[in-house]
Amino acid sequence: MSKFVVVLIALVSAILLPSCRCTKGSCAKPASASAAATSSSDSSLVLKPTPAQLAKAVPARNIHCPTDGEKIGSMGAGVPVIYKGRSVLLCCANCPKEFAADPDKYLAVALADTVPDRP
Repeated sequence: MSKFVVVLIALVSAILLPSCRCTKGSCAKPASASAAATSSSDSSLVLKPTPAQLAKAVPARNIHCPTDGEKIGSMGAGVPVIYKGRSVLLCCANCPKEFAADPDKYLAVALADTVPDRP
């Protein structure tokens, strides 16, 4: 049974992952090395956050990838990044590079597309 689940997950991933519009080399690259991390902790960009960093960050709770509009989870688990103390989920491993090119823009997009608070 567990082999079946692994094969099923691999098959679904193989079908869904190619739907990402960010193909190898097509996503924007950061404008400079400082785009990946800045000196101010409030505006720092963390492209590969640790579990401890994610625990401290405030989740943006975005529904779609701010870089290309894919629904989070449609291509596997969301890929987190942290910017200005907010954790944002992206649809795939190619999207952090594009997010780094204009983090203010993509953070605003993510915050405008959030899961509604429960009453």
